Amino acid sequence: MKIYQTVMHHIKNQLHSGVLQPYDYLPSVRHLSQTLKVSKNSVLRAYLALEQEGLILAHPRKGFSVKPSKDDAPPQPPTPQNVISGATSLDIIGSAQRQAEVIFGSANPDTRFKGRLDFFKQLSKLIRAEIKSPAIYSHYQAPPGDIRLRQLIAKKTHSGHAELDAEEIIITNGAQEAISLALRSIAQPGDIIAVESPCFYGILQCIEALGLQVIEVPTYTPNGIDLEQLEAVLKHWQVKALLLNPHANNPLGFNMPDEQKAILLTIAQTYDLAIIEDDVFGELIHSSQRRRTLKSMDNDGRVILCSSLSKILDPDIRIGWIAPGRYFDQINYLKYVTTLATSGLMQHAAALWMESANFNRHIKQLQNHYRHRKPLFIDALKANLPAEAHINIPESGFLCWVTLPQHINGDSLFTQLKSEGISLTPGSLFGTAKQFQHCIRLNFGSFDNTAKQQKALARLGEIICIEITRQT
Repeated sequence: MKIYQTVMHHIKNQLHSGVLQPYDYLPSVRHLSQTLKVSKNSVLRAYLALEQEGLILAHPRKGFSVKPSKDDAPPQPPTPQNVISGATSLDIIGSAQRQAEVIFGSANPDTRFKGRLDFFKQLSKLIRAEIKSPAIYSHYQAPPGDIRLRQLIAKKTHSGHAELDAEEIIITNGAQEAISLALRSIAQPGDIIAVESPCFYGILQCIEALGLQVIEVPTYTPNGIDLEQLEAVLKHWQVKALLLNPHANNPLGFNMPDEQKAILLTIAQTYDLAIIEDDVFGELIHSSQRRRTLKSMDNDGRVILCSSLSKILDPDIRIGWIAPGRYFDQINYLKYVTTLATSGLMQHAAALWMESANFNRHIKQLQNHYRHRKPLFIDALKANLPAEAHINIPESGFLCWVTLPQHINGDSLFTQLKSEGISLTPGSLFGTAKQFQHCIRLNFGSFDNTAKQQKALARLGEIICIEITRQT
């Protein structure tokens, strides 16, 4: 069998198993060539042959999609939905995570780095100084926060473009508070927020807690949110804001191309749409050059940038920030009346750490670490998962999205593996209608290919194979 025919066989297997559905977009030529370790020409030849067989359709500048049959109804445009989340997500970041022996679940970073130790040394020095201090009273570090920390954030978390002004930055208790403040400043209960689909479940829960509705816009690797679908939504619905994660996307791992960002900003200007940019994974690009944020390309203050130290240092260090653009006054006030302040001691420690040489060194170590862990993990997945599983190779970050045949229930996999001390994140959490119930998200940040981790992946593959056999 020729190489391109092997690629065709791979795609046909995914069509037969339901991993690929009518109207779904196929992986890009580059992405599939990396996944199967074949040349781009072989993938392109396979796609053209599948098109000739009438199985897929070509779309100029967009790629290839599964050709529907006459009986397949066209996809319905996204409509507003209420978010109703269960307790599974709390289980993932709570007891299931703490009790697991092998952790592929919650999106926590690897914390086995000297940079983290350096931060806590700085914090320890400050605490000792406070113990010796004769001060008889303390004070809140009122919003917008420690000016030195804000200056360092503006200086050190950019891509070579002047995207942040220290005077615009407000320090928050992590990125989640930043996103919540952004939503509260723009929308009222009942208003509509557009998000990527699949969408990080923490964002969906925040939208639920604020009494907002959500429209889920299909999102694909490698270009990100479907801009045609987004514009169709904006024509029919009064959307208050678009919330998206364009770099090292959670859960798909793509980096939105700059040309797509430029088109998105043009659409946002046309419909006067606010954009909330979740850049919490922005430093985890698997290259030395940080990608331009939407914020850096924004000329009229409509982009609200949110980020934190959680994914690059430790999730327990609740230091985040928001650059609100035209919404600064509302968000600064909301921060004050909601939580009053973020710990001044933690802000001071973060500033000392960021201005040292340790910060840049730490970021490079993180980028190299995750870049080297990725192929190790992907090879381990390929060795253990059946051919029917589609492994989405992330461009950046430390999260991997796996699509399984339609009848496989990720919630069931989560429950079975939890009882065996193995954690993963079921895909059902990433949508309002359990449309990703046949998917799972895995964290390879701390993957060292140990015997215990190998055994856990083998067990995952075994359970998936059993479920596939049960349905055939």
